[in-house]
Amino acid sequence: RKLRGGLRMMHLVMAAALFLLAAARLPALRRKGSDTVFMAGVFAGMSALLGNIPVYFFIDGILGGINLGKLAMNSFMIVGLWYLRTAVVHAVSPAAGARSAWGRRLPLIITLVLQTLFFALTGPTSSTNTWGTDYHHLLPAALFSLMMIAFIAWSCGEIAWACFKFVPQMRRSFQLGFAMVGLGCIISVIVMAALATDALSSAFPPLSAISGSDIPFHMLEMLAIILVGVGLTIPAVAGRATRRKARLTRHVTIARVTPIRARVLQSANMERMLKTDSAASPDEQLHRMLVEIWDAELAAGPGNTALTAEERDYLLSVESSLDAEAAR
Repeated sequence: RKLRGGLRMMHLVMAAALFLLAAARLPALRRKGSDTVFMAGVFAGMSALLGNIPVYFFIDGILGGINLGKLAMNSFMIVGLWYLRTAVVHAVSPAAGARSAWGRRLPLIITLVLQTLFFALTGPTSSTNTWGTDYHHLLPAALFSLMMIAFIAWSCGEIAWACFKFVPQMRRSFQLGFAMVGLGCIISVIVMAALATDALSSAFPPLSAISGSDIPFHMLEMLAIILVGVGLTIPAVAGRATRRKARLTRHVTIARVTPIRARVLQSANMERMLKTDSAASPDEQLHRMLVEIWDAELAAGPGNTALTAEERDYLLSVESSLDAEAAR
């Protein structure tokens, strides 16, 4: 009884961790209009929520009590892993997005189609939260489970390979985050290998000798999800802190450049030369101010500069910083 209660809580904890990951990506979703990590958190979170026994029986009962909830749970996990794989692999290796959209989605489509086919071939089933125990003696039911297991193993294997290949080239916060993601995926691959032999052992009894039935699957799954969730959150949080620092730096720079610009324009008997744009970003405002200063200096002629050597060096360094930001 304590074990069942613990497993129920573990699925809720996993769902909460995944929904928190999705929530952490809301700023990126609002900024870009789409975010694959957000989608991964939502779909995987719904799958973990369905893994909670009371939630599963409630939803499956609404769907007819024939384990359509199991099909939905597996499908949500597959789609969530697809988004996660896409997000991580493309983030650490931009060249991975060079293939056509159809080619990138083909593994996902094949897995979902085959999974649905094997579910249908299993025949009529009654709502259960122990699919393996009740139905894995039927080969289609075992193959149904194997589709998700194989997809998770493939996705996590590719994520782990990409993470550890490119981690040395990343910034420190990204190194820590993606190292955690890679470690979580390695744990997932090991768990999936054990689950695959366990799923097929009922249909093929000789596999029972190497079955991983004594492995604490749920504990390892939760550990993997926590590592991946925290690992993906670290770069997002670090990125927001970096952007806040950059905005603060720009506002401080504008405050320092503003009196220099006013004095230079006054010295050259010039007023504001560029039309004010209230919607301009701090970088655009700063760029406009620099253009006005250099134009005023040019109009003043040689030997009539209003800038000190220190101010000129500072403005050149600001201009160089803006150029570097634009080139990124």
